[in-house]
Amino acid sequence: MKLLKKSLILIVIFAVLASCITGFAFADNLAYGAATVSASRLNVREGIGTDKNIKGSLTKGAIIVILEKTTDKWYKINYRGLVGYVSAEYLTDVLTAENFNAIGVVTGSDVRMRSGPSTNKSVVKTLDKDAVVDIIGINNGWYKVVHGGKTGYMRSDFVNIVAGPSSKDSSDVGQQIADLAQQYVGYSYVYGEESPSRGFDCSGLVYYCYGQFGYKLSRTASQQYKNHGTSVSKSELKVGDLVFFSSSGDGVTHVGIYIGDGKFVHASTSKTGVIISELGSDYYTRVWYGAKRIV
Repeated sequence: MKLLKKSLILIVIFAVLASCITGFAFADNLAYGAATVSASRLNVREGIGTDKNIKGSLTKGAIIVILEKTTDKWYKINYRGLVGYVSAEYLTDVLTAENFNAIGVVTGSDVRMRSGPSTNKSVVKTLDKDAVVDIIGINNGWYKVVHGGKTGYMRSDFVNIVAGPSSKDSSDVGQQIADLAQQYVGYSYVYGEESPSRGFDCSGLVYYCYGQFGYKLSRTASQQYKNHGTSVSKSELKVGDLVFFSSSGDGVTHVGIYIGDGKFVHASTSKTGVIISELGSDYYTRVWYGAKRIV
């Protein structure tokens, strides 16, 4: 009997410890909060310390998500898909942010949007994996989001920020589409697919990214060229334009999204997956077919 009691006690202790460990791990995945950049220029680095490589920079007034308070002097942050480390010395207003804006992609399945930042609040709606939401605030580890005309809260560990806020201005929408597409660099090329969870073919990447901004395009590259947009010359390209190629010399066989600086993002081959390529390379100059502006 004593042995049985000891065994039961050990089981209970182990269960409690396991739940504590899980709880701490779970908490670390939630957004710590938000902050405003106070420096005229703040470098985002690959790791903690000024000796680490710079991944990008932020300007004064930018509102960032604090993913983790790594030390008292350094925070791990996310700014419109740029993830890295910044010095806490150059941040102010480290708290919740109701005026934070970004685009997020749901990373879990059947994720609940609630009426408030708590699991005790009622469910507004349930979203599937890969759904895109507008993030309009941060509150105690939860994102305040808008989807399908409804506003609610989602746990931040189920939403990945991929870009800045959407806009009705056509030039901004093109940039947002290009930013979203670049988040999938490294994803697999899978013929006939059109989602982050399964992979993309060339027209599938275009179909998916444009679809997140309300544009219903045809599914194949040739039909996208035939049915949508206005033709533009290579010299007139703007970010977000579609660029088309013909490897056979007989109609469109490939499509990508122009991202500026003579580059485009595309689901290339099963060997390379989604990559960024130079529009002016010998190969893509040779197989160039045309371009279309959708937005």
